[in-house]
Amino acid sequence: VYDQFVFNAVVTGEMFNLPAGPVGAALGVEYRKFSIDDQPGALELADDRWGLTSAQPTKGDDTVKEIFGEIEVPILKGVPGFESLVANVSARVFDYDSVDDRDSVWKAGLSWQIVPALRVRATKGSSYRAPGLYELYLGNLSSFTSQLGLDPCIDWGNSTNDNIRRNCGAAGIPADFTGGPSSAQVFRGGGAGFLKPETSDAFTTGIVWTPAFAPLSIALDYFEIQVNDQIATLDANAILGSCYAADVYPNAFCDMFERNAPDAGVAPNAITEVYATYVNINKQKVRGYDLLARYENDFAFGSLEVEGNF
Repeated sequence: VYDQFVFNAVVTGEMFNLPAGPVGAALGVEYRKFSIDDQPGALELADDRWGLTSAQPTKGDDTVKEIFGEIEVPILKGVPGFESLVANVSARVFDYDSVDDRDSVWKAGLSWQIVPALRVRATKGSSYRAPGLYELYLGNLSSFTSQLGLDPCIDWGNSTNDNIRRNCGAAGIPADFTGGPSSAQVFRGGGAGFLKPETSDAFTTGIVWTPAFAPLSIALDYFEIQVNDQIATLDANAILGSCYAADVYPNAFCDMFERNAPDAGVAPNAITEVYATYVNINKQKVRGYDLLARYENDFAFGSLEVEGNF
């Protein structure tokens, strides 16, 4: 069950005139309160499904207070080389109770109409995503996975990966280790208390051509986006592989599972538990180009529209 309450108020209009046209602006506030209450079945809640999954309630709420504004300024218009030049700047300041975080984002854009058929545009800005309710408050889920497909240290003496050979040996695991005798238990849960928001920086620029001789529009854009502290869960195999296949050992991934000691009386060296909770991954960066071509025309028999995107 999700509950949400939203209140917002916005004022918008023209502030004053410049030689190139009126300056437009908007200012607003918003308040949001939302909650989640997800109750698992009785058998899952009591952990009475032998060898299968168990689950705990997912329950929590968050409150957000925001102030935002935007202004659009016409800089030039109707002069040689500048059919129009318009700048747009916006910003938002907010406070999330769930992560006890006050932050802000911004965006700046420029649109330059060189001639009627040719326009250049660019934007640069930042964004922010607080952890969602499910990511924060997910009640612990448990499941099971095979040791054989999970543990990279099984028979590591025959591995072709130098890092696995070195790191599994450093952990005191025999080179001919055959794996634990039973499945490992995997726990997945929310990250309330340690999960940080995602942030990103983005830059885009492009050119738009709309020739007068045909109902055609072609746009070519370049984009570059970097996401920091991306929120995600890693599966159990990725956690174990990232621990033992890394250049640096031990590392943070090695804290996300439990392995019996080499001298344990029962199942020595076996993986017992893996904690695949929501975590912040370091960063992700993407760069690329978008090409969009569009033809649209009216004929006696009807309308024709053709679009291609690459």
